[in-house]
Order: sequence, then C-alpha cells, then structure tokens
Amino acid sequence: MKLSETPQIKTRADGSIDTGYYMARGRHMRSEAAHRMMGRDMAESAPSKQNMRRGFFSRILA
Repeated sequence: MKLSETPQIKTRADGSIDTGYYMARGRHMRSEAAHRMMGRDMAESAPSKQNMRRGFFSRILA
C-alpha cells in the first residue's frame, strides 16, 4: 500500500467500524508473532502430552 492510498476499513451495516473484527485480527497476529518468537511453527504449536506434564519453567528453559 502506498502512503497516498487510503486502506479499506471494515464497517458494520450501520456504518460504524467493526471493532470485533479488528480485535480478533490483532489477537491472531499477536499469537503468530509470539509463536515465531518462541521458534515454533504454527502447525506444531499444539502442546504434546509430554510437554503438558512438564512445568512452565522447564518448558521455557528446555
């Protein structure tokens, strides 16, 4: 997108900004960023049973 272009803003039927859409989008983007920071691929982000048994700090230090 160029600086001179105006982005298309998602709105509700009454003309107000669809804040629910943007909140959900932000949560999803933050989740993806956190997974990338931890070095995990989104496909392998589901915890295994072995990791579920380990403590929080043990998982971070591993």
